[in-house]
Amino acid sequence: MTEWQIQLKISAIRTRRLLILPRYDDVFNPNGYQSENYRRLNQAYQTKMTDRFNRRQIDYPIKQLQFEAETVKLTSIMSQQQYLKLQSFVEAFPTAQKSGPSPVVGKDAYQSMILYRRYQLFDSTQYVIRSPLGFGYTVSKYITITSIPTIGQPNHDIQVSITINPNRFLNSLDEPLVSLLIERILPMLIAPQLSELELTLDMPLIMNNFHILMGGAPGTKQQVTQELNSHQEYELSQITYINPEGTRQLTVSDKFRSLLANQLIVADTNYISAREAEYYRDQASAQQFLTRIALKVSTPDAVMRYMKNHEWLMRDVSVDYRDNSGVSRFEGTDYATHGKDFRRSFNRMLTYRLKSVQSRLRQLPYLPREVWQNK
Repeated sequence: MTEWQIQLKISAIRTRRLLILPRYDDVFNPNGYQSENYRRLNQAYQTKMTDRFNRRQIDYPIKQLQFEAETVKLTSIMSQQQYLKLQSFVEAFPTAQKSGPSPVVGKDAYQSMILYRRYQLFDSTQYVIRSPLGFGYTVSKYITITSIPTIGQPNHDIQVSITINPNRFLNSLDEPLVSLLIERILPMLIAPQLSELELTLDMPLIMNNFHILMGGAPGTKQQVTQELNSHQEYELSQITYINPEGTRQLTVSDKFRSLLANQLIVADTNYISAREAEYYRDQASAQQFLTRIALKVSTPDAVMRYMKNHEWLMRDVSVDYRDNSGVSRFEGTDYATHGKDFRRSFNRMLTYRLKSVQSRLRQLPYLPREVWQNK
C-alpha cells in the first residue's frame, strides 16, 4: 500500500469518527429531497450561491472579490489490471437515468479494449437554488472521469483523469459525492498528480474597457472575439492567450453575454442562472456587467510552479482597465484589502489575489498533502 493510500485511509477513519457516512448505494438516490441531510446541505449551498450572486452586483465592495477554484484535475497512470478495478466500481452503478440511482452517463468504448473515454459520476439529488431575483434553478454536482491509452508505452498503461469542479460543492466531508470520491475512488488511483488548475475571478466591470496583453516567448497564441451590441457596435467579448508550451492560459470574457448565448441551449449554466442575464438585458434601468478573468495551468510542473510562486502566473501579462479614451477606470484604493495594500495597478491587484487562493486550494478535502507533492 502506497503512502498516498495510507494517508487517505487515515483521513477516512478520522472522518468516520466525526460523522456517519451514507451507504454508497444510497448516495445517488434522487428521492432524497425530503431528508434532513438534503435540507441541511441544500440550505448551506443556497447560502453559498447567494454570496456568489452578491459578488456579481455593481455595488458589491470590490476589495472583497477573490479568485475561485473553478476546476482541478487529478491524473494517474495505471496498468490495465489496476484500471479494471476502477472500471468495475463505476460499472456497478446503473447507466441510464430514468428512475432510481443513476450516477453514470456517456459510456463510450475505446477501440477494441474495454475502456471508457469519458463518463461522469454525479449526484442526481440536485441542489435547488433560488437567486435573490427570484429565479429558481438546479445545480448538478458531478465529477468527470476520462481514460485514454498512453502513447509509446509498451505495456499499454492507461492515463486516467478525474476532473472536479469545487464551486459545485460545499467541499465538506459530509457531502455524499465527496465522501465517495475520497473513500472509494481516489484510493484506486496510482500516484495521482495534480495536472490542471483553473482559477476564475468574476468582476462587475465592463468587458470592453479591459486591455489585455500576454507577451513572453515568440509563439504565444492570441484569439480575440468581438460581437455586435444593441447599438450595432462591435465590442470585445473574449480574448484568450496561450503560451507556446500550452501550459498557461489567460482568458478574459463577457460572462453575461455567454450566459445569454447559452440560455436556450444549455440547461446547466455553470451554477449561475442564465435568466439573471436575461433579466438585466430586458431591464434598461438595471444594466449589469460581468467580466470573468480565468487563469489556467495544465501540467503538473506548471501547477507546482504556481503554488511555489504565485507571481509566475501573471508573468508577461498586462491587464489594464480603462475606457476607449484612455482614461483609467481602476481606482487602486477601492481594491485594498488592508491598510498597506494600495495596489496602484490592475496587475498587482490580480497577483495579490492569486496568492490568497493558494491556502484555500490546499484545504480542499480531496487534495491531500501527497497530491501537492506530485510524487
